[in-house]
Amino acid sequence: MTNQLHQRFNAPGLAAHDRFEYWRGWYSDAIDVPMRLEPVRRLPYDFDASAEALTVGTVDFVEYRFGAAVGSWTREAITTPERLRLVILAPTPAATGSWHDRQVSLTNGAAVLLGQTDGRWQTQEGLHGVQVNVPRQVVPVTDAQLAAFNDQRRLRSDPVFTGLVRPALLGLVGHLDALANTDVPELEQLWISLLTMLTRSLGGRDTTGTDTAPARRLQVRRYIRAHLTDPELSPTTIADALHISRSTLYAALPADSGGVAAEVRRQRLARAHTIIRDATNSQSIAEIAASVGIPSAAQFSRAFRERYGLSPRQLRTEQPAASRTR
Repeated sequence: MTNQLHQRFNAPGLAAHDRFEYWRGWYSDAIDVPMRLEPVRRLPYDFDASAEALTVGTVDFVEYRFGAAVGSWTREAITTPERLRLVILAPTPAATGSWHDRQVSLTNGAAVLLGQTDGRWQTQEGLHGVQVNVPRQVVPVTDAQLAAFNDQRRLRSDPVFTGLVRPALLGLVGHLDALANTDVPELEQLWISLLTMLTRSLGGRDTTGTDTAPARRLQVRRYIRAHLTDPELSPTTIADALHISRSTLYAALPADSGGVAAEVRRQRLARAHTIIRDATNSQSIAEIAASVGIPSAAQFSRAFRERYGLSPRQLRTEQPAASRTR
């Protein structure tokens, strides 16, 4: 069986004035690199905490819940970043974090990639998080890159994070005890590979042995679909919104597939086609054109005819007869 270690922390039987000290010692030793943990107000108060930590080979998985506290990394942890840690935190009111000189509100939750950092967090209501730690030396990423990657908008819009890494890590929530009773040696290499893919994707590079273009293509098409009403929608605005370069955008939708502008036009005309075929819709052709982000009715009609072989008005005229036939 793979080298595995499962630890569970819970202190419901301890007196209130003892719980924080117990948690402080356990957290620093079992969950992460050494930390400074302090109460947010004078002890004792009704502090509670629970956690599970599963080690598979060289990779650690941790899920934790705890009450109000302030945390920061010790100098030893800052100067000896032996682990790369991906942390996903649940939305928490009255909580903030600071990593890589970025101030982060935790009201909507957060995702953080940590290596060498002087970060800290503070919560008045407690935190619920899940994280995976891998050996730093196995993932090719610099501290400068990590600092850039921790822009929440950039991380949360990355297709490898949203499509693969985040669902996989959240899928472990509540299941570490079950995994502890299962021989899962593949988890170690799987998570090293996932974090390698993530850092390469965030850096604008393809992942080793894996083409990220399909995930990026899906992301771009979803963004276009959600913003068709914007007449300013263009390759530049799409790249800016997704925090990627235009070259990365064009790689996801290359010219041989029609390109980005052609994808925007295709989706606009397809939506307009659906609207016009709806016999219950009473919008004028100009209104339909504007609703799909084409302010000029004349331009819309020309593009529509080029794509479908008839004008929008002709389709609308033919539609009732087609509906009766059906």
